[in-house]
Amino acid sequence: MHHTAAIGVIGGYGAVGSAVVRRLHRAGVLPLLVGGRDPDRAEALAAGLPEGGPEASGTAVDLTDPDSLDRFVARCRLVVNCAGPSYRVLDVVAGAALRHGADYVDAAGDDPVHTLLSADGGAARWVTAERVAVLSAGALPGLSSLLPRALAARTPGATALDAYVGGVAPLTPAAAGDVLLARGPEHGTPAAAWQDGRIRERALAPRRGVRLDAFPADVDAFPFLSTEAVRLARATGVNDVHWYTVFGGERLAEELAMAWALDTTDTADLVAAADEDVRRHGAWYGQEFHLWRGTADGPPAARLVLRAADSYELSGFLAATAALHTLRGAVDPGVHFAADVLDPVRVTEDLAVDGAAELKIL
Repeated sequence: MHHTAAIGVIGGYGAVGSAVVRRLHRAGVLPLLVGGRDPDRAEALAAGLPEGGPEASGTAVDLTDPDSLDRFVARCRLVVNCAGPSYRVLDVVAGAALRHGADYVDAAGDDPVHTLLSADGGAARWVTAERVAVLSAGALPGLSSLLPRALAARTPGATALDAYVGGVAPLTPAAAGDVLLARGPEHGTPAAAWQDGRIRERALAPRRGVRLDAFPADVDAFPFLSTEAVRLARATGVNDVHWYTVFGGERLAEELAMAWALDTTDTADLVAAADEDVRRHGAWYGQEFHLWRGTADGPPAARLVLRAADSYELSGFLAATAALHTLRGAVDPGVHFAADVLDPVRVTEDLAVDGAAELKIL
């Protein structure tokens, strides 16, 4: 079960995958194998990379065909999964990576995949095989936990955190599928807050017309205490966390509420609603975090403000970063969330010079 030393990127010509490929090619660590259902698009992306980097090639891979997936993964030292929607892909690619002795990085994955990989002693199999699986290596979840951890490292004694994450952006069908399926207790609790070391349900109301530095216009902020936010609170010891999903337009929020009410998984209307918001308001994305010491009545003790044109570039940055850290031996064998094993201060410093976002710590 020996494989050639390539980094395989599945979904490599997509919005996130292409951002990963560009960064890994620039890093020049190993040859690249760009995979997707359309081999022509995969080959075109590989051929269009700048000269002077590692060898890159494209090939077809179909996640619904186990033989196709096995052929792809067998050529890889490490596999980065950027295919979606994540909640349909689940642990299919990760399982193939473990079978073929490859490390694994998922730009999404999140709690459902972590649960699948850890069940029935699954996490121990990764340790025994001395292989790494890193999940939630994207903008959200991922950077949305690493950035406030970096801020907390600069703010000893922090007691309260407010987080605002979102904006206006086009949705790929895969991303729309993830948005539709990202509900239920395995993802988080609407209107809840983390208070006094526990989840308090129905604690917060939506905030309308909020003005924040991370966003170029007033936004609506809807409280949603994600499982990532709970892990962040426990890791940092911050006693109170208020976490908000931000919408800079009206149509996506309306369409998402309707889709959830109808319990549909059809992404077409959601994609169209996101496109309409972009036409009306432009495309922009942000993350803003406020930390307090003591009471949260006055101005925060520290703030981190991220502004970006494209959240997919941010996901590409973190997935590539996780892959490079894994290849360098900086991540122990086992199944991990990216925010738990990457150095938040180092990641934040690297992001500040990457070009994917404007980052300020105030």
